[in-house]
Amino acid sequence: MYDDLKERAKKLENNYNGKEFLSIVNEIKKDKTDDDELLIQIENISRKRFDGKVSLTLGVFSGNLLEIIATIAAIVLAFRVDADWMLYLCALILMATLHPLSHYLTGRLAGIRFTHYYLNGPALIEPTLRINYFSYLKATGMKRALMHASGVFGTLCAPLVMALIALDKGAIGVAMNLMYFFLLLIVFELLTSMKVGDLMKAKREYGYR
Repeated sequence: MYDDLKERAKKLENNYNGKEFLSIVNEIKKDKTDDDELLIQIENISRKRFDGKVSLTLGVFSGNLLEIIATIAAIVLAFRVDADWMLYLCALILMATLHPLSHYLTGRLAGIRFTHYYLNGPALIEPTLRINYFSYLKATGMKRALMHASGVFGTLCAPLVMALIALDKGAIGVAMNLMYFFLLLIVFELLTSMKVGDLMKAKREYGYR
């Protein structure tokens, strides 16, 4: 079953072609293919490509632990340090930590597994999770869409959390600025993420529901 897709995938094992890989993946999603052998092939091809391109990685457990520690540290510093700039800095830290943690938690609830943390983004400084393709393609389009969208909601939570802490500390001006920042983030995500980021991916996967 699905011999044609398996043969096409086999050719990519030693001669990777990005367009062909995505074409096969899209066909799997469209047909809701549930052939373990084929999905394992896809994961192996993706993993080999990843290992060849990315040298600096961290295990999921270690990566999550660091993200959680950084999140807790940011919240503690926001409460303990009486300086407006610290609230802004902690908001930026939370944006970097809550984004991948939201992906992880939502993904795990949806049955999607991850293999590594690595640095990605335009400046290669954004903590990013690598998806296990086998589990990703096993999940429904709706679950994949929720996993992608969750990162955006995690990012948007960061200034809201700091705004609440600022209000608790009586820093009304900082709280207002963080709320303005929250609104700007919404606009930014709608203008950019819908085209090249998580919201674009969520919309794409929702189409395979």
